[in-house]
Order: sequence, then C-alpha cells, then structure tokens
Amino acid sequence: MENWRADLGPLATVITAATRDLCVDGGGRVWTDDGRGFQESSIGLTPADVRRIGVSLIEAAGGRVDDAQPVGDAALSGRVRVHLALPPVARTGPLLSLRFPALDALGIDSFRFAAGIDPSEFAGNTTLIAGITGSGKTTLASAIIDSLPAAHRVVIVEDLAELNPQHPHTVHLTTRPANADGGGAVSLAALVRESLRMRPDSLVVGEVRGPEIRDFLSAVTAGHHGLSTIHAASLDEVATRVTILALLAGIPREAIAQLVAAAIPFVAHCERVGPRVTVTAGRFRAEGADLRIESL
Repeated sequence: MENWRADLGPLATVITAATRDLCVDGGGRVWTDDGRGFQESSIGLTPADVRRIGVSLIEAAGGRVDDAQPVGDAALSGRVRVHLALPPVARTGPLLSLRFPALDALGIDSFRFAAGIDPSEFAGNTTLIAGITGSGKTTLASAIIDSLPAAHRVVIVEDLAELNPQHPHTVHLTTRPANADGGGAVSLAALVRESLRMRPDSLVVGEVRGPEIRDFLSAVTAGHHGLSTIHAASLDEVATRVTILALLAGIPREAIAQLVAAAIPFVAHCERVGPRVTVTAGRFRAEGADLRIESL
C-alpha cells in the first residue's frame, strides 16, 4: 500500500475499486463517481479535516499548499491526481478533488468506436484526443501508446504525471514549478523542445493548453509520430480550441489552418456513456485561413 493512503483518513471508507473521482465540497460533503455520475456519500468532514487531508496528500507528492499558496495540484504514486483549494480562494470552505485511474490498463478493444473508425490508424498517425474532464482521454492515450510497436521509443511529456502505459520503451518528463525564490521552473513547452533531443519515435504530450502547441506542431511536422489530448466538448469545438491556442502561442493566423491540417491527421473525441467510452473521429481541414473538422 502506498504511504499516502494513510493520509486519506475517513475518505478511505468510501473509496472502492470502481471509484474514479472523489470531491469534497465547501460544506464538507463527500461525493464519489464510479462512472455513473456523482453520488453523495454517507460521511461528512469538517473544514479542518478537509484541509488536513488535502495538505497531507499534496505534501506526500512533493507539492506545497498553505495560506500563502492556497491552491495545490499534484500527482500521487499510483497516478492519483489531487487538487486542493483553500479559503479565501475557495469561498465556502476547503475544496478537495481526487481522481483515480482504472486499476487495470484498458486496451484499444475496450472502447466503443463509431462505425467506420479503424483504431489502428491512431497508432500510425499523429492524433489529437479531445473530450471533457473525465471522458476517457488519458485512458485512450495510454491504450494507443500500448498498441505501438515494442521497438518504438516513446517520450511522454506531462504537466503532472497521469499517463501510465505498459509499453516497454517509454520515458517520462514532468514539468517543475518555480521554487520559493521564483526560479527553477521548467515549462511544458521547454520539455517538448528537450524531448526532441531524446530520439523519440513517438512524442506524447499529456495535454496541450498553452504555448507548447507550437513546439508540438513543429515536432510532428518534422516526422515524429505525435499524440496529445485537449479539452473540448465536441468535435466541432476542437478546431476553435486549437486555433485559439495557436494564436496565443504566436502562430500567425494565416498559417494556423494549413499547419494544423498537415500536422495532425486524426482527431478522436471521447464521450463517457455510463461505464463505457464512445469514440468518434474526424480530420482537420483548412478552408482558407479557417480550420474546420470533418467527421469520419
């Protein structure tokens, strides 16, 4: 058992093998989700309990959260994500969120693909996986990595360690926040650039949400197989999200559509329906200076 589990206190009593998310609201109510939506549990916590548990978990992962830095985010061993927000940022009381990975790695065959989609195409072509929080993006990314040839060298770059593929030749890079003096930070964009010096056959960026999209696009247009995720509620929304991120990264608007359409052959969109994940897919298409997506 990982040492941090002792820090869960009474929360341990409501966590099962099926639990995917656990959230404690400002009133101390504990909610769990096993893939069928959040349900309120039978236990409640005081604000002091929530703070103590959350701070202990963040610190167990090497992070920091206190009155001077009231928001903390970290990844525990076992790929459990923990997030804590303290007052005054959290207006009604401390807010704690935990996300648990599936106990068993899921293969490509565990997903429900829309008609006409060949999932092997995702392993052979650069793919952007979209969906909302908890939709199965990270799980699908891990499954695609595991379907790559064993001889492939896979370099994974993440903000927080979440991907946990079983592929035999993977290396992991994780960002680092600034220290107390404001120095020592290592950004996702910087790690993407460094990864290209590590001879990757496949470059995996856990999530594109900032300037790293420029470096990711540069890498995959240079011939590397690429894989990443992005938050988007639908396939149609992905083109807008990518365009906005590319603009923020300094890519000229007139170049975005052509660059993205050439760099990323496939977009997969995940939607959780009950315990299963349904995957639809599309392709980017350039219409003049506008980026569009056509469904497969």
